[in-house]
Amino acid sequence: MDFRRLEAFCKVYENRGFSKAGQALFLSQPTISAHVSSLEEELATPLFDRLGRAILPTKAGDILYGHCQEVFARLREAKAEIEALRAHVGGDLDLGASTIPAHYIVPGILAGFLARYPAVKVRLHLGDSRRITEQVKEGALTLGVVGAKYDDQDLVHTPVMRDELIVIASPKLLASRGVDPAGAALSLEEALNWPWVMREQGSGTRKAFEAALAPAGCDLRRLHVAVEVASNETVLHCARGSMGLAVTSRLAAAMFLASGELAPVHFPKLRFEREFYVVHHGKRHLFPAAKLLIEAAVATG
Repeated sequence: MDFRRLEAFCKVYENRGFSKAGQALFLSQPTISAHVSSLEEELATPLFDRLGRAILPTKAGDILYGHCQEVFARLREAKAEIEALRAHVGGDLDLGASTIPAHYIVPGILAGFLARYPAVKVRLHLGDSRRITEQVKEGALTLGVVGAKYDDQDLVHTPVMRDELIVIASPKLLASRGVDPAGAALSLEEALNWPWVMREQGSGTRKAFEAALAPAGCDLRRLHVAVEVASNETVLHCARGSMGLAVTSRLAAAMFLASGELAPVHFPKLRFEREFYVVHHGKRHLFPAAKLLIEAAVATG
């Protein structure tokens, strides 16, 4: 049944007249009459008895009006609940994060956010930057915090903070090759002869490293990748175990650098910087919790 016809019928029922119903709905009397006639035709029964200038609802009209009131009441409840949802900062939020943000950035963001909005429940999903971005694109995640930007017109990337990447190695490995750990520096040509510990395809760290190599005329495929791993923690421990040079975030390596278990290796021709982003689907509606989490991430960064 057409909603407009039912609305017209209810106004005629309540006002006991077509003209008054038209005035209430800002419609002409013939339009109201046509709506009611269409309903009567659809139901194959009269809804009103026309008694000269007066009209009275039939038994069928009474039944239909009662059900219409129930339907309209449920619609008003639905509208009220949706309006409350739009204004309420609560509910479940599926957040994805790539390795480094998940360990070193997201916890700080969530600590302040959840203290302010305790009715929100965050489910944190981990993966590399590409996979998290794909899940946001697919709708499996509402937001993602990633270390790489993948071009897609449907996705919105909001910068959160800048990150410095560094090359690291164990002092033992450096010393074994005649390099002073206290001020280690290598050229790209020299680096081709060293083993490397590398993140997997899809990693934001790897993508940023490839971007840094390109201006210097070096392709990642020229490096001797001895070990390829799927997490930043594994990168750090492999590097600490003298398995090769490795690229990681300074944030992630800070504790090992401070303890002397790892040393930074300087490459004069390379500039290692990247951005972390909050990514969301630009064509999906964001409820308040998601919008406020983006604002919290930007403010924290």
